[in-house]
Amino acid sequence: MNKKYIITAVVIALVFVYGVFLRGDKSLNGIPMNETPQEQEQATTSATTLPVAHSVTKTTTTTSAPKASSVTILKDGSYLVSYTDRGFVPATLEIKTGKSVHFVNNSNKAMSLTTTEPNSQIYGEFNQGKTVGKGGSYDFTFLQSGVWSYVNRNNQVDKGVVIVK
Repeated sequence: MNKKYIITAVVIALVFVYGVFLRGDKSLNGIPMNETPQEQEQATTSATTLPVAHSVTKTTTTTSAPKASSVTILKDGSYLVSYTDRGFVPATLEIKTGKSVHFVNNSNKAMSLTTTEPNSQIYGEFNQGKTVGKGGSYDFTFLQSGVWSYVNRNNQVDKGVVIVK
């Protein structure tokens, strides 16, 4: 036999083995054998929509890092915001007027909260008087409705918002 024919036969055999055994298809052209035309159409539709669903899943997974964190309410009825090495958790909190928030420093950084509205007399009362280290905390009762934006004075990239209704 000619080498050219042997090589061609080996290549065809490898393609066949890859297509049937390695990909897991027990079919021809992705359509299972011995099925009705309706079943074949459903199989073809599923096969063509699967990559789209997979890419949507990847997008959701990628954006799930910023998922809204669950809200923790302490026994005394106050809300918990944890300051971590990655920032405030939750970064946005919605509460009712008259509720308190307990900010706890669970990071390796110093924490001192201040409003991002420095010229406001209402929001100025929110400013934390002293810096606390890991394990330290700051409590504040929100008596005025509004959007209270704040930042860690010691690390200005860590910001949060309390929405008071």
